[in-house]
Amino acid sequence: MLARVIASSRPCALRALPRLGAMRFLESDGQIPDQSEQAFGRRKMELEAEARGEILFNRDPIVPPEGAGTKENPILVPSEFDERVVGFEDPEVHQLQWFNLKSGALYYVPILDKYFKLHPIENAPVVTVDHH
Repeated sequence: MLARVIASSRPCALRALPRLGAMRFLESDGQIPDQSEQAFGRRKMELEAEARGEILFNRDPIVPPEGAGTKENPILVPSEFDERVVGFEDPEVHQLQWFNLKSGALYYVPILDKYFKLHPIENAPVVTVDHH
């Protein structure tokens, strides 16, 4: 009896689902748009720079020179802005920790026993956001 109820309810459940063909996933030419056609703001700038063979946002880790990280010789973190979010891996629990580094200030990370300082870079790109 239960098997008959389940079997008879299945077609109703399938009829209630929307047909994927009725939804619009494709462009007018029948192609699925890629991310360069949908991106805007900073992501669009980054994709355009990559197409030219340039790197707009460097995500490589900072490997400080030997002896850097002291109060007299802090690790310099490059930034085109007055503030930057910096992440590091906690050596004890292997999880990421984050802090805000502001221009002109030293930041001490006790777990690493290291000092960090923002290093200003000139010629910051002008960011415009096109919402259309």
